[in-house]
Amino acid sequence: MDVSKRVIAGAWLTVNRKCNFRCPWCYAEGTEYKQEDEMSFSLAKDLTNILKTAGVKQITIIGGEPTLWNPIFEYNQFCRDQGIRTTMPTNGLRFADDDFFEKYKKSPNDLVGISLKAGNQKQLKDSIGCDKFDDLKKGIVRVCSNFDSAISLTYNTLYENNLPEIVQFAIDCGAKGIKIDFCSTVFENGKAKSNYMVPPKKLISNILRDYEKIYKITNHIIFEMSIPFCLWPRDFIKDLIEKGQIVSICQIIKRNAVIFNTDGKLQMCNSLFDYPIGKYKEDFYDAETLLNFLNCPQNIKYYDALSCYPSLKCRDCEWYSACGGGCPLRWAVYKPNEILKWKEV
Repeated sequence: MDVSKRVIAGAWLTVNRKCNFRCPWCYAEGTEYKQEDEMSFSLAKDLTNILKTAGVKQITIIGGEPTLWNPIFEYNQFCRDQGIRTTMPTNGLRFADDDFFEKYKKSPNDLVGISLKAGNQKQLKDSIGCDKFDDLKKGIVRVCSNFDSAISLTYNTLYENNLPEIVQFAIDCGAKGIKIDFCSTVFENGKAKSNYMVPPKKLISNILRDYEKIYKITNHIIFEMSIPFCLWPRDFIKDLIEKGQIVSICQIIKRNAVIFNTDGKLQMCNSLFDYPIGKYKEDFYDAETLLNFLNCPQNIKYYDALSCYPSLKCRDCEWYSACGGGCPLRWAVYKPNEILKWKEV
């Protein structure tokens, strides 16, 4: 990779940590969802201006729950005035609030991504302890009916036996389709946790079992493939590729995006909030110094370490250029050669 020509194609701003849900599989669980931990409007504007100068045309604002970020309306309007498109992932609950919904319609994001948590009241209660299913459904229906939107689901141990039902709920709410990603490693106090990750062998078996059912519900399915392609049946991966139902290789491997924490610290991955690699006004202060910082030897070394081949067998794999060996953080939990050995048996 010629790092001297590196550009930033996209960015995430972590605007807050406060959340009205407490999903136990969330990568941000270790942040404790502190109410006071939020990005100031002035910092958000500074970073956005830097990103615009660097050539970024699309910014995703994440949390926490970004609908609880106080400057959301002002920031959306600011980005619109700057010609920057914005995406906002949300659980959707706050859209059930009539006052918020009416205000939001005046200053919406360009895309609203609903992160789906359940398909019925019991699932919502069992998974995150919330009993506001009717409000949640109201909010999701409003999003699907009024905005350019997409729905996604983080597949984890709580959803192993009810995926078709959840997909059906999404379609009933007005979703045009659904993106399914797989729960990955969560870090808390420096320790990798896999409590809600479905082991690869079982995950693959479950998806193969349910695929035809969910395909009949909607043929608009996208799998965000953080599991190495080689572990799946070859024909299944080829079929997903031919249907355009697969996306893969995260920004760590592509090295084409940046993530900022609430205080302006630069992080390599959403899950690595405890391991920043730099900070605004300390290591960079404009687009030129940001690019120089990203391309400095130390940061190149960090990215090389995270994006290296998980196994020597990946070097000769025909899928590697599209697969990247899966999510690099999974290898903080699993040993690559043991996983590949399972596949060979």
